[in-house]
Amino acid sequence: MGTLSLPPQATQVGLAVDVAAFAMHAGELRVLLVQRGELPHARDWALPGGFVQVGEALHEAALRELRTETTVELEPRHLEQFYTFGELNRDPRGRIVSVAHLAVLPHGTVHVTGGGHTLGAAWFPAHRPPGLAFDHAAILDRAIKRLQVRLEYANLALEFLPDTFTLPELQGVHEAILNRPLDKRNFRKRLLAQGVLVPSGERRCGVGRPAQLYRRAKGAKAAAL
Repeated sequence: MGTLSLPPQATQVGLAVDVAAFAMHAGELRVLLVQRGELPHARDWALPGGFVQVGEALHEAALRELRTETTVELEPRHLEQFYTFGELNRDPRGRIVSVAHLAVLPHGTVHVTGGGHTLGAAWFPAHRPPGLAFDHAAILDRAIKRLQVRLEYANLALEFLPDTFTLPELQGVHEAILNRPLDKRNFRKRLLAQGVLVPSGERRCGVGRPAQLYRRAKGAKAAAL
């Protein structure tokens, strides 16, 4: 059997991954960005990402780029492919197709530094990012829309919180992702009727009445792909 090869009319395409990694900081949805150290778009802010290596699975490439460019060592609570970007002129280096990934980093992931060829890494308000390199503004916009849709049919908001949390904290995650306030009574009624939460048996003391803590119900699935 002869060696298989691409036909002469086949287009040579570079394959890359980009990662929109989110976390909650001080009640605000933040996205993790890196400052590029190389051309094109040197010194511009961008989503972590890079080229897929030979023999490397796409999710492995996404994790490698996230860890290499931002020094994040914690495993994401959630990681999924959500869209493929392949516009003809999206990258000045040639025809490059990027498989975009959405990641939710563990609660408390705050300190990050740049790694690899980046000049730095930092958290930015997801709904008010700086100017971004390439088509990363479009990638981020679609990632946020994906988050918003996932709130309607999955338990993705729980991935942003610690193991136990208050209902106001959970509502805060929903409001931060949707970028709008929600009615407290309707939110709690709808959420508790879903059966995905149970009281943890603990309360958090603070100003005023101690707040009931909740956790994911046993058997309730995490956000599915």
